Amino acid sequence: MDTTLESLVQATESILNGEFDQLDVEIDAEGMVSLLAQKINSVLVNMRSVETPLTSAGHQAPTAVSSAKSVVDLMAQATRAVLDSSDVALAKIETLEASLKDPGVGTAMQEERLGHVKACFFDIIASQSYQDAARQRMDALILDLDQIRGWLVEALVILNIQKDDSFENKAQKAKMLRDVTELDQSDSFKQDLVDDLLSEYGL
Repeated sequence: MDTTLESLVQATESILNGEFDQLDVEIDAEGMVSLLAQKINSVLVNMRSVETPLTSAGHQAPTAVSSAKSVVDLMAQATRAVLDSSDVALAKIETLEASLKDPGVGTAMQEERLGHVKACFFDIIASQSYQDAARQRMDALILDLDQIRGWLVEALVILNIQKDDSFENKAQKAKMLRDVTELDQSDSFKQDLVDDLLSEYGL
């Protein structure tokens, strides 16, 4: 390969200098074409390998964004409902407390006001269901984001192997990919692996 490149350089210099009679260059054209074909095929295979996880991440990302907005809206709604019900409950309790100190207020009125307080607390309990729903959606969103991260890490691993296709690097990156996708690994451990991989790209 070095000889071929040297021959190409010599041929180029001769043409540029107008020394056409000195073009005594032997180039293995068949070997060059074969090598180029192998390189192009390798690039295509690697690009297809990267395309799959990137496409999957791209398809899933809009869903994750939509889920995030839904979770935020639901949590905001639940928080407002709890705060409003709590304000009403406090007002009812203050009214009930004042009536208990007033000997002129009958038992029936006391029971009615106590019923209002209980109703407010039931409203607060009902509002908790919105928070439970928001938490469930948040859990689903976290799973979606973990999946997207897994696809992007897979793409980075493939690109990294293209930079260094040594056996040691391939084995190391294969283990890293397994560790990131293992369900029983802690989130902090997975994040450390991702950070290590990103650092190799200066990110």
